Amino acid sequence: MGEPAIGLILAALDVDIDNGAAWNRWYDLEHLAPNLSLPDVVTGHRYVAPPDLHDCRIASGDDPVWGQGRSVYLTWYATSVDPAAAISAMSTRRDELDAAGRMDGAGARVVRSGDALTLLSTASAPNLRLDEHDLVHVGHVGLRLVIDREERVASLGPGVAASLRFGSAFAPGRFAELQLLTEDPRSALDQLRSSEEERSVEVDAAFDRIEPLRYPFLVAIESSSLPRRVDED
Repeated sequence: MGEPAIGLILAALDVDIDNGAAWNRWYDLEHLAPNLSLPDVVTGHRYVAPPDLHDCRIASGDDPVWGQGRSVYLTWYATSVDPAAAISAMSTRRDELDAAGRMDGAGARVVRSGDALTLLSTASAPNLRLDEHDLVHVGHVGLRLVIDREERVASLGPGVAASLRFGSAFAPGRFAELQLLTEDPRSALDQLRSSEEERSVEVDAAFDRIEPLRYPFLVAIESSSLPRRVDED
């Protein structure tokens, strides 16, 4: 039996639009595997917010991470140890890969934000009969990420298979909730928001889960008004 997840590494990323196809393929084939092979990483998932999901994102317009079309991509890794320690191990591994020339295929990209978060509470749909340690492995098609500063527990709602709530190790008092969606985020998001009474959030963002080596979302991104280069800020 694998080790249970107690932490999360969360990374928000962007790439030059004309580098999207090459970067995604590099990420799936050369970057994700070395991170998932680390002994303290339980699992990991990748996501994308195409233009239509950016249009319904809630975030301050001048937010350097989530505003103005930033953070098209999101990756999270569940960890079986203190996530700050897991980030350190991942950084060491990245330096080793860089020295071996294995980061060369990444092209122009930027990590907008990286955070280490500690698991505080979980919830799952009652009909699924899941153990709390199962939740990071639950199948899902999309993700809702909510960042806030409220003392509350993980919450469920329409189309949510599992919810995991974390506290930031880098910004005490800041919380992130990941809701794993069994429905298209476009249909689930409005229902979830309307079912919550006056929830105060800093960020409320939806993403599609990326299927490895399949990138139909690139067409919409390439023809959109999202920033074309990561150095446009």
